[in-house]
Amino acid sequence: MNAKSLVLTKDQIEQLYALSELSTKAHRNNLRVSQGPEASSYREKAQAYKRTKLRLEALGEDLRALEDERQGLEKDLNSYEAQLKVSKGRLEHSTGGDFRSLPALQVEIYTLESKVGEYTDAELGLMEQLEVLGRERDLLEIEMKRELQDALAAKEELEALRADVAHLDQTLQSDIAKLRSAIEPDVAALLERVPTQIIDKVAFVIDLSCSGCRLRISSILMDRIKRFGGEVHYCEECGRMLLPERDLVQ
Repeated sequence: MNAKSLVLTKDQIEQLYALSELSTKAHRNNLRVSQGPEASSYREKAQAYKRTKLRLEALGEDLRALEDERQGLEKDLNSYEAQLKVSKGRLEHSTGGDFRSLPALQVEIYTLESKVGEYTDAELGLMEQLEVLGRERDLLEIEMKRELQDALAAKEELEALRADVAHLDQTLQSDIAKLRSAIEPDVAALLERVPTQIIDKVAFVIDLSCSGCRLRISSILMDRIKRFGGEVHYCEECGRMLLPERDLVQ
């Protein structure tokens, strides 16, 4: 692409380059809020806090499930203990005429004692697990509080940066507006032909390559740039405005 209708002077080239530099600086200045080290630090600390919070919530669910299971075991254990007490009482008050029922009663007592022992061991095992998870929960709560404090501190730093960036952006935008007002509208409009995703819209020919995308310029375009140094050309690869070398401009 080229713009044959306009032939730029050295002053116009410098103005366009300065305008591009200011726009690039403003864009990069604003990127500091979303992509700078302060933003990265806040995201990392906030994510660490959220991960620990999720772990704590999952651990809380495990604790509740274990406690429900323990309470169920305790209920069954109390039932077996009550039955065992009754059976032992029957055995103690049995008489000689009850000899036919004694073996069955003794088997019943043995079975109930086994159940009581089994459920007692199971409840003790659950209580040990609850104790271990309880200690883990306490450590996670301490870790989560520390991570929350770190995330809040990082957020304050990011907010302070955001205020500084906003103040600097006002200055940059004011400088951009002043420079635009000093450039002829048809010259300033040349930058609008550059693709919107390109921030640094102006590039120079350096070692037969575009200083923006670093790709080599075709021989046809390079020939036109050399023959018509004052015309406006655009990089065939990235679309940036290719300003001619200063010594080619009259």
